Amino acid sequence: MAVCVFVLTVMLGLGGTAASALWQQSAKATMTVTAAATWPAPAFSGFVCSNDSNKTTATLRATGTRAPASLTYSALQTNGTYGPSYTDSVTLGTVSSVALTMTSPMIVANRSTSQLTIRVTATYSDQTETTATAVVQLEQGNNSNKVTCISPLA
Repeated sequence: MAVCVFVLTVMLGLGGTAASALWQQSAKATMTVTAAATWPAPAFSGFVCSNDSNKTTATLRATGTRAPASLTYSALQTNGTYGPSYTDSVTLGTVSSVALTMTSPMIVANRSTSQLTIRVTATYSDQTETTATAVVQLEQGNNSNKVTCISPLA
C-alpha cells in the first residue's frame, strides 16, 4: 500500500519537492573517465637564443622530451599583451627552432622597437602547451640588419 501511495503521490504531484527528491534518489548513473592528455605539458628542458657570426640571425631553440605539433611565436607589445602569432622559419622536432632576421614578418611588424620580448609556444598533439620567452635587440638607424640575442643566451 505504501508503494501505491508513493506512486500516486509522485504521479499526481501531491508530494511536491519531497516526493520528487525521493524519486530522484533512486536514480543510478555510471561514468567512465579516460585520461587522454598529460597535464601539464612537459616543460622545455632547454631554451636558448644564439646568433650567427654576423648577428643578423637570432635563433631560438627549444629542447623538449617530444616534438610539438606546432610552434608559434609572438612579440610583447607596448600595451603589455602579445601580438599576433607567427609560424614562419620554424623547424619542429625534439629540438625545435625559430630563425629571426630583419626580414621576418614579426620583426618587420615591430621594427620601430629596439628590444623585443618574444614568447615561443609549443603545442603538442594532446593540445597541451609549453611557453618560454627570449629577448632580442634590433639595431636601429644604421641598416646593419642586426638581430642580437640578449637572453637566454646559449
